[in-house]
Amino acid sequence: MASNTSHPAALYKLRKITRIAALGILLLVVVGFFMPTDYRVERSVIIDAPRDVVIKQMFQGERLPNWMYIQDGKIASFEGVLAEGDSIALLYDNSDEPGVLSVTASSNDVVRFDVRPKPKVNLVHNQIELQQAKGGTLVKWTIEGNLSAGLLSPYLAMFANDIAGSNFERSLQKLKEQIELQNN
Repeated sequence: MASNTSHPAALYKLRKITRIAALGILLLVVVGFFMPTDYRVERSVIIDAPRDVVIKQMFQGERLPNWMYIQDGKIASFEGVLAEGDSIALLYDNSDEPGVLSVTASSNDVVRFDVRPKPKVNLVHNQIELQQAKGGTLVKWTIEGNLSAGLLSPYLAMFANDIAGSNFERSLQKLKEQIELQNN
Protein backbone atom coordinates (compact mmCIF):
# COMPACT_ATOMS: atom_id res chain seq x y z
CA MET A 1 0.00 0.00 0.00
CA ALA A 2 1.35 3.44 -0.96
CA SER A 3 1.55 6.05 1.75
CA ASN A 4 0.69 9.66 1.10
CA THR A 5 3.42 11.65 2.83
CA SER A 6 2.52 14.95 1.13
CA HIS A 7 -0.90 15.06 2.76
CA PRO A 8 0.29 16.21 6.21
CA ALA A 9 2.59 18.79 4.60
CA ALA A 10 -0.32 20.22 2.57
CA LEU A 11 -2.47 20.43 5.70
CA TYR A 12 0.34 22.14 7.57
CA LYS A 13 0.74 24.69 4.76
CA LEU A 14 -3.06 25.33 4.63
CA ARG A 15 -3.15 25.77 8.41
CA LYS A 16 -0.26 28.25 8.20
CA ILE A 17 -2.00 30.27 5.44
CA THR A 18 -5.33 30.44 7.33
CA ARG A 19 -3.57 31.55 10.52
CA ILE A 20 -1.71 34.31 8.68
CA ALA A 21 -4.99 35.44 7.03
CA ALA A 22 -6.78 35.42 10.39
CA LEU A 23 -3.99 37.49 11.97
CA GLY A 24 -4.16 39.93 9.05
CA ILE A 25 -7.92 40.35 9.46
CA LEU A 26 -7.57 40.74 13.21
CA LEU A 27 -4.88 43.38 12.69
CA LEU A 28 -7.20 45.34 10.32
CA VAL A 29 -10.02 45.22 12.87
CA VAL A 30 -7.77 46.37 15.74
CA VAL A 31 -6.25 49.20 13.66
CA GLY A 32 -9.79 50.24 12.65
CA PHE A 33 -10.72 50.81 16.29
CA PHE A 34 -8.04 53.51 16.53
CA MET A 35 -8.81 55.29 13.25
CA PRO A 36 -11.20 58.25 13.07
CA THR A 37 -14.65 57.80 11.54
CA ASP A 38 -15.08 61.47 10.73
CA TYR A 39 -14.27 62.98 7.37
CA ARG A 40 -13.88 66.34 5.65
CA VAL A 41 -14.09 66.98 1.91
CA GLU A 42 -13.37 70.33 0.27
CA ARG A 43 -13.62 71.43 -3.35
CA SER A 44 -13.67 74.85 -5.04
CA VAL A 45 -14.22 76.58 -8.34
CA ILE A 46 -13.93 80.15 -9.64
CA ILE A 47 -17.10 81.44 -11.29
CA ASP A 48 -16.88 84.40 -13.65
CA ALA A 49 -19.60 86.42 -11.92
CA PRO A 50 -19.83 88.79 -8.94
CA ARG A 51 -20.37 87.26 -5.50
CA ASP A 52 -23.87 88.78 -5.08
CA VAL A 53 -24.99 87.21 -8.38
CA VAL A 54 -23.63 83.78 -7.38
CA ILE A 55 -25.26 83.81 -3.93
CA LYS A 56 -28.55 85.02 -5.37
CA GLN A 57 -28.75 82.36 -8.08
CA MET A 58 -27.20 79.40 -6.24
CA PHE A 59 -30.24 78.39 -4.15
CA GLN A 60 -33.06 79.40 -6.50
CA GLY A 61 -35.74 76.76 -6.98
CA GLU A 62 -35.32 76.43 -10.73
CA ARG A 63 -31.50 76.29 -10.48
CA LEU A 64 -30.55 74.27 -7.40
CA PRO A 65 -31.94 70.94 -8.72
CA ASN A 66 -30.03 71.47 -11.98
CA TRP A 67 -26.57 71.94 -10.49
CA MET A 68 -26.49 69.99 -7.22
CA TYR A 69 -25.73 66.35 -8.01
CA ILE A 70 -27.52 63.78 -5.86
CA GLN A 71 -26.38 60.23 -6.57
CA ASP A 72 -29.37 58.14 -7.72
CA GLY A 73 -31.73 61.00 -6.97
CA LYS A 74 -32.60 64.68 -7.21
CA ILE A 75 -33.70 67.66 -5.18
CA ALA A 76 -37.47 68.13 -5.10
CA SER A 77 -38.78 70.99 -7.23
CA PHE A 78 -39.66 74.20 -5.42
CA GLU A 79 -40.29 77.86 -6.12
CA GLY A 80 -38.42 80.80 -4.69
CA VAL A 81 -35.06 80.79 -2.97
CA LEU A 82 -33.97 78.59 -0.08
CA ALA A 83 -33.18 80.75 2.94
CA GLU A 84 -32.10 80.16 6.53
CA GLY A 85 -34.56 77.78 8.21
CA ASP A 86 -35.89 76.32 4.93
CA SER A 87 -35.75 72.62 4.06
CA ILE A 88 -36.25 70.70 0.84
CA ALA A 89 -36.68 66.97 0.16
CA LEU A 90 -34.09 64.80 -1.55
CA LEU A 91 -35.85 62.20 -3.69
CA TYR A 92 -34.14 58.95 -4.63
CA ASP A 93 -34.83 56.71 -7.63
CA ASN A 94 -34.66 53.43 -5.70
CA SER A 95 -36.21 54.44 -2.38
CA ASP A 96 -39.47 55.80 -1.04
CA GLU A 97 -37.65 57.32 1.93
CA PRO A 98 -36.65 60.91 1.13
CA GLY A 99 -33.66 62.72 2.55
CA VAL A 100 -33.68 66.38 3.52
CA LEU A 101 -31.49 69.41 2.90
CA SER A 102 -31.92 72.14 5.56
CA VAL A 103 -30.36 75.61 5.38
CA THR A 104 -28.98 76.42 8.84
CA ALA A 105 -27.27 79.78 8.19
CA SER A 106 -27.03 82.20 5.31
CA SER A 107 -25.14 85.44 4.70
CA ASN A 108 -23.50 87.21 1.76
CA ASP A 109 -20.33 85.19 2.29
CA VAL A 110 -21.39 81.77 3.61
CA VAL A 111 -24.29 79.36 3.33
CA ARG A 112 -24.41 76.48 5.77
CA PHE A 113 -26.77 73.58 5.31
CA ASP A 114 -27.20 70.09 6.67
CA VAL A 115 -28.05 67.08 4.56
CA ARG A 116 -29.60 63.94 5.99
CA PRO A 117 -29.37 61.66 2.96
CA LYS A 118 -31.97 59.24 4.34
CA PRO A 119 -33.84 58.80 7.61
CA LYS A 120 -31.68 57.32 10.38
CA VAL A 121 -28.47 58.36 8.57
CA ASN A 122 -26.02 60.79 10.16
CA LEU A 123 -26.21 64.47 9.22
CA VAL A 124 -23.63 65.77 6.78
CA HIS A 125 -22.67 69.39 7.53
CA ASN A 126 -22.09 71.50 4.41
CA GLN A 127 -20.66 74.97 4.01
CA ILE A 128 -20.40 76.96 0.81
CA GLU A 129 -18.14 79.96 1.18
CA LEU A 130 -17.98 82.75 -1.41
CA GLN A 131 -14.92 85.00 -1.77
CA GLN A 132 -14.02 87.64 -4.31
CA ALA A 133 -11.19 86.30 -6.45
CA LYS A 134 -9.25 87.34 -9.49
CA GLY A 135 -11.55 86.53 -12.39
CA GLY A 136 -14.78 86.26 -10.39
CA THR A 137 -15.97 84.52 -7.25
CA LEU A 138 -14.25 81.64 -5.50
CA VAL A 139 -16.90 79.13 -4.41
CA LYS A 140 -15.52 76.76 -1.78
CA TRP A 141 -17.72 73.83 -0.72
CA THR A 142 -16.79 71.89 2.41
CA ILE A 143 -18.55 68.93 3.98
CA GLU A 144 -17.91 67.30 7.31
CA GLY A 145 -19.52 64.26 8.78
CA ASN A 146 -19.15 61.07 10.74
CA LEU A 147 -19.69 57.60 9.37
CA SER A 148 -21.42 54.88 11.34
CA ALA A 149 -21.03 51.83 9.12
CA GLY A 150 -19.62 49.52 11.76
CA LEU A 151 -16.13 48.18 11.31
CA LEU A 152 -15.90 49.67 7.80
CA SER A 153 -16.42 53.29 8.97
CA PRO A 154 -12.76 54.23 9.47
CA TYR A 155 -11.79 52.77 6.13
CA LEU A 156 -14.68 54.48 4.31
CA ALA A 157 -13.77 57.77 6.02
CA MET A 158 -10.24 57.38 4.64
CA PHE A 159 -11.61 57.32 1.10
CA ALA A 160 -14.46 59.84 1.55
CA ASN A 161 -12.45 62.54 -0.18
CA ASP A 162 -12.25 60.48 -3.37
CA ILE A 163 -15.79 59.10 -3.13
CA ALA A 164 -17.59 62.39 -2.45
CA GLY A 165 -15.05 64.64 -4.15
CA SER A 166 -16.02 63.66 -7.68
CA ASN A 167 -19.68 64.41 -6.95
CA PHE A 168 -18.74 67.85 -5.63
CA GLU A 169 -16.57 68.58 -8.63
CA ARG A 170 -19.45 67.66 -10.92
CA SER A 171 -21.87 69.87 -8.97
CA LEU A 172 -19.53 72.87 -8.84
CA GLN A 173 -18.80 72.59 -12.57
CA LYS A 174 -22.54 72.57 -13.33
CA LEU A 175 -23.05 75.60 -11.04
CA LYS A 176 -20.24 77.43 -12.82
CA GLU A 177 -21.63 76.65 -16.28
CA GLN A 178 -25.17 77.59 -15.25
CA ILE A 179 -24.27 80.96 -13.73
CA GLU A 180 -21.76 81.94 -16.39
CA LEU A 181 -24.18 81.05 -19.18
CA GLN A 182 -26.91 83.13 -17.55
CA ASN A 183 -24.70 86.16 -16.87
CA ASN A 184 -22.39 86.41 -19.89
